[in-house]
Amino acid sequence: MNNRIFVAGLVVLGAVAAAQGVETITLRSGQVGGVPGLPGGIDDTVTCSTPPGSGAFSASPFTTADFNGAAANPAIVIQPVGVWLPALTYDPQARWIGTRFLQGSQYGAPGSTIYRVPFNVTTVGITGATLDIAWAADDSLGDQAFGGANPFGAYIRDAFGNVTALPPVSVGSYATETQVLGLNITGAVSTGANELFLYNRDQGFSVSGLIFGATIQVVPAPGAAALVGLGSLAVLRRRR
Repeated sequence: MNNRIFVAGLVVLGAVAAAQGVETITLRSGQVGGVPGLPGGIDDTVTCSTPPGSGAFSASPFTTADFNGAAANPAIVIQPVGVWLPALTYDPQARWIGTRFLQGSQYGAPGSTIYRVPFNVTTVGITGATLDIAWAADDSLGDQAFGGANPFGAYIRDAFGNVTALPPVSVGSYATETQVLGLNITGAVSTGANELFLYNRDQGFSVSGLIFGATIQVVPAPGAAALVGLGSLAVLRRRR
């Protein structure tokens, strides 16, 4: 009987440990009804700011109001211009998105904007987190390539309202895929509702758009599953 209880406890412990493993969150542009959308479709989750005139989105560093404003409008799926990268190798399911159509076409109308991508983290006791992201953008992510007050192309806001800039996720172009893999974002995410912001900088003011795919991995505290499993084992022993 003791052996059976011990084996049962190990099974419970193993099952709980597996359940408490690394949390993987996938984010991608241009999904409509859970599948890659067609031009004109409303993105399931991505929203965006109302673009100003030509040039940078803001002449000053981004404020809370700027990030909040990224929830103002739904992003739409757009038709990529012929010179744009047709698809991402990192995430072939991603699609180009924009703020609205260019008049008389299905291309993206010009204008710098901040895209907001909400995501939820269920892991409690976070000890590590990483981000893989690939993108192409017309014209780039952040002001870095053209000058301006906001050189970085990506930010994360956690459930407490703290905003962390992600400097490596910047620049890129419309014709090639840029990737940042294994970026350490420990401390930038928290349990609950988080947001990824991507600042799409338009310069030429003719067309504009963004395509991206991302994976966030969140690591729980080591030993958390073991403690739960040992608790289950204790229950089994009491039921002998």
